[in-house]
Amino acid sequence: MIKDMSPVESIRGGIYGLAVGDALGAAVEFMTKEEIQARYGVLQDIVGGGWLNLRAGDWTDDTEMALAVAEGVAKDPENPVPYIGEAFLRWRATNPPDIGGTVRAVFHAYDLVKDWHRAAKQIHARTGKTAGNGALMRTLPLAFVYQDVLVLFTHSMEVARMTHWDPEAGLTCYLYCLVAQGFLRGREFGESYNNALDILRKVIPCAEVGEVAAGLIDKLAQVASWPAEALKPTGYTVDTLACALWCVANSKSFEEAVVKAVNLGGDADTVGAVTGGLAGVMYGYEAIPDRWVAQFTSAQRERLEGAVAGLIRLAPENAGAEGIAELRVED
Repeated sequence: MIKDMSPVESIRGGIYGLAVGDALGAAVEFMTKEEIQARYGVLQDIVGGGWLNLRAGDWTDDTEMALAVAEGVAKDPENPVPYIGEAFLRWRATNPPDIGGTVRAVFHAYDLVKDWHRAAKQIHARTGKTAGNGALMRTLPLAFVYQDVLVLFTHSMEVARMTHWDPEAGLTCYLYCLVAQGFLRGREFGESYNNALDILRKVIPCAEVGEVAAGLIDKLAQVASWPAEALKPTGYTVDTLACALWCVANSKSFEEAVVKAVNLGGDADTVGAVTGGLAGVMYGYEAIPDRWVAQFTSAQRERLEGAVAGLIRLAPENAGAEGIAELRVED
């Protein structure tokens, strides 16, 4: 952790880190850890291919939806949901092959009801299965804009529930953003994570969401000390967050964290993106290997820089260190 790193460096690191983690992991999405080892030994370079037959440097729905969140928040931070939704629909209009099942179902419901939360609630009522990682993968931009812990909670839930109504989806987004904000303040993993858990305990309301939050804390409180064999790189949002937290906690560099993440296999692009976003905030843009960033086209970098610029503009005091709010919650 670079203690005197500027918040601007962390924000750029988070956005680029998410994208390179996505692009690295896309090559091995749906492969097992053993299959990856047999083919690559350890995957360390962005090679493309995979089930989507990508060009080296292409990213997937993880980065596309994260950029949509960044773009929507930049248009109206007070009420970003309609603008995020517009960006989602622009992306869908490109006919991408990798729209997740829950997101695709909500898109169809939205076409009928024209309301994101109503559509997502309908899909949850029909399936009971909307705690996938499709909300978590796109949530990082919120961490840079909403420094008040209650405001961040509200927006984490509202943006997650555009597609994933299950409260566990929104709460994993919130916990992820809280940890990222700790890194923005220069905290090490342990201090940042423990503070995030304290906030989760103290600011979540009672009733259903409070019970789910308590369960989430029980599941993840000791994640940093888990044996590697306990990690499950599935599409379940809690599993994905656990993998990302563990990889960051048990690595000493950005590259080490992301390489560990994608070589777990499974939902490797999303695990890589979530890990890369978190590690990027922690270590900063300069820690991202040049050989990975070099795989992006100029058009891709232009989109990433546009998102970074919009988020920096909205960050407190234009992301000056004095503008990053204190995140501790006192008893």
